[in-house]
Amino acid sequence: MPEYLSTSEVARYLKLNPKKVYALVASGQLPAARISGKWLFPKEMIDRWIAEHTIYPARGLMGALLDQLLVRQGSDDWLLSRVIDRVQSRFGASIPVASVGSIAGVSAVAAGSAHVASSHVDPAVVRREAKGPVYLFGLYAREQGILFDTARGAGIEGLEALCHADLRFASRQRESGTFRLVERLLMEQGLEPGWTSVGSFHSHMEVALDIRSGHADAGVGIRIAAQMAGLDFVPLAREAFYLVIPASFMAHRRVTQFLEFVVEELTAEARRELPGYSFEALGRVQPLVPEADAPQ
Repeated sequence: MPEYLSTSEVARYLKLNPKKVYALVASGQLPAARISGKWLFPKEMIDRWIAEHTIYPARGLMGALLDQLLVRQGSDDWLLSRVIDRVQSRFGASIPVASVGSIAGVSAVAAGSAHVASSHVDPAVVRREAKGPVYLFGLYAREQGILFDTARGAGIEGLEALCHADLRFASRQRESGTFRLVERLLMEQGLEPGWTSVGSFHSHMEVALDIRSGHADAGVGIRIAAQMAGLDFVPLAREAFYLVIPASFMAHRRVTQFLEFVVEELTAEARRELPGYSFEALGRVQPLVPEADAPQ
């Protein structure tokens, strides 16, 4: 089920005065719906609005903005969102976020629309999409699997059983790494899904809550989303989750400060032993250069 923000929530999210939010709505610039006399704002569309209306200086001068803000686009992840919220209070600058999916996030970095991208796709895909030299900054590994309610999905023991079941499958947006993960696993196992797709959804919690509410029967997402929504979980894959950072920004003092804060917060989270996460890769740095520049 899509997530909606109230006027006060969207004002905090955008760091604007509520009067400015009303002015943007009145001028038709901000997506909103008036229901029972109250304005509601679809978070997915607000994230897209941020991405579409963020303007940066041309010719690689985006670094000049780093004293005022650091823009992250890319993959949705519950833990990273939690950590970024805490980092922002220490960072001393705004950290706008657009959860547009792994591929779209890397493309945003390539286009100069983001300082960092969160991603969990294969590094070869990042190399192709980044269009220039980047670094992968390791955060953690996370477990993805099938989310379902036993009451409506008895007998789901893996992807093959899921494909053969007559059910409603909560699909992620095509630009997400999770969508690509499902496509890759289906291809590797030679499976043809027989489910009916519903969605698309832009976060793991959206998938989990749609299943919990009975609008879908199953989907693929991270383990902690299943636990938080009270769903069953069958593991499918453990994947690396990292930040993609342009080489030109990697040594910038604001980026290094941001990364230091992220590592500190994730080190604290690691002690909590969160289900589905492991932190062996935290802080590991891997350089990636375009294929044309790679040594033969």
